[in-house]
Amino acid sequence: MMSRWQRCLCTGIVCMSPFLGLNGFAPSAQADQVGGSSLVGWYQQPVMMSTSSVVKAIAKYFGKQGAEEAAEYAAKKGTAEMAERVSQAALRQGGKEATEQVASLVSKHGPDALKALDNVADLKPVLAALDDVPADQVAAALTRLGSGAAGRELAETIAKTGSAALKAELKHPGVGGLLATKLGSEGAELATKLTSDQAIALARHGDDLVKLTASQRQGVLSLVKNDGQRMAAFMGRFVQQNPGKTLFTVAATTVILAEPERILGGGTIAYDADGNPVLLETTGLADRTLNLGADAVGQVTDRFLQPLFYVAMVFLVVFASAWMLMKLWHIHRRQSQLTQQALQSSAVVDAVSAKKKSADDSEAA
Repeated sequence: MMSRWQRCLCTGIVCMSPFLGLNGFAPSAQADQVGGSSLVGWYQQPVMMSTSSVVKAIAKYFGKQGAEEAAEYAAKKGTAEMAERVSQAALRQGGKEATEQVASLVSKHGPDALKALDNVADLKPVLAALDDVPADQVAAALTRLGSGAAGRELAETIAKTGSAALKAELKHPGVGGLLATKLGSEGAELATKLTSDQAIALARHGDDLVKLTASQRQGVLSLVKNDGQRMAAFMGRFVQQNPGKTLFTVAATTVILAEPERILGGGTIAYDADGNPVLLETTGLADRTLNLGADAVGQVTDRFLQPLFYVAMVFLVVFASAWMLMKLWHIHRRQSQLTQQALQSSAVVDAVSAKKKSADDSEAA
């Protein structure tokens, strides 16, 4: 005999049978046996087999304790058609593998997964994208995909740009998918590397970036990729200082790409009286304070320190010269003293010698 939850599942299937074209299926004496002839005949049909796998997945999601709830959900108006549409689309686009993936998603995430997949026209790339995101983000991804027109647009973008679009939307809900839609796979990849503030700043100019030439658009995106923080600050300055003006025109973008260092260093774009873009240098309060401090130090150096330095140099030269003169004078004086002493010693020797000679001459006489 079937357990209580199995009877509830069969009840749900019976309720759905008019919508699935299973009018010939009805409970019988053999229905209590797993693998009865009626069920076997039904499962032999590929489409019906895929549909039944989705129904079973719903039952698995609710679990044995929620079998009655599963039967109730399965019996709701529209649920059968939804299960059939999703199953047929999965079988047609991806075969048995896609059908099994749909069933797996429904068993883990329940009716929300079925609703999301039914909102998608091209299932195969969406299933591939769902398989590519982290498991803990799949539920959020299904919620985004099931959000009516926005979900359908996201699915279309995924079909064009791949799983990066889904990852971008999950990181920046409402913004990441928009960047992927407008700027393609490069915009999607870029969005996954930006902070939310940076992604929002870039998204504000998405429509204008689309109108640029491919090379100019590539140049702007490269600047954002290489230095997202300073580019976001630059775009923010422009919006604040030029309300209602367009930043990324062909002419303005030419100026930006010609002077990236000045742009990233605090410059901004303004328009002259003729509407031509010009680059202006602007600095913040901290920069101005530093500049003023540097100017003050320079003035003090020029007016006071430099003259003192020259005086000190003159003093050192005079002192060194005087010291050298004194040193030479002492050396000269010492030499004079030594010479005088030598002369005196020589005179004494001569006198002694003369006296001795005189004494010798006297003795001889």
